[in-house]
Amino acid sequence: MGFVKQSFWAGVCFSDMDDLNRQAHVWCERINSRVHRTTHERPRERREQEPLAPLPQAFAWERFASEERKVGWDGYLSYDGVLYGLPSDPPVAGTVVQVRERHGMLSVWSQGRLLAQLAKRPVSQSTVTHPDQFRTVAPAASLRERTVPLGHQRSAPDVVTRALAEYDQLCGVAAAEEVRACSSP
Repeated sequence: MGFVKQSFWAGVCFSDMDDLNRQAHVWCERINSRVHRTTHERPRERREQEPLAPLPQAFAWERFASEERKVGWDGYLSYDGVLYGLPSDPPVAGTVVQVRERHGMLSVWSQGRLLAQLAKRPVSQSTVTHPDQFRTVAPAASLRERTVPLGHQRSAPDVVTRALAEYDQLCGVAAAEEVRACSSP
């Protein structure tokens, strides 16, 4: 392509597509009659020696007609301005998948496994949700962080209020008034 851009396309003037095609044909005839620097042969003569092979069947070349797309964390992939939802099993959110378009259908592949076949939408800025897109995704309420308390508050036990003299008597200690009475002369 670089050779065509520099040798033919740069500075070309044309009035319409037919004029451009005529000029390109003349240029190709002139270039193909020159001796190639690498092969040291004229491309026209080499083409006659090595005829073009037919294109392979659809399946053989289809693996080269795919595009890589990254699946968002919400399970959608973007293709031609449309968000297409993918099934949640196997989990592909955040990974790169291969997308192939053929006959108005999109085939989405991950690691050699077909994930989904979706009808291509002609209108961009739309969203297509897959019926199994959120089947294995836990509800948002279950994903909220649960706070773990640092301690547990318990109610205070019922306590009987008693005079301190009762405790002194239980422990066999003489009350403070009795001690003073005994110690005075």
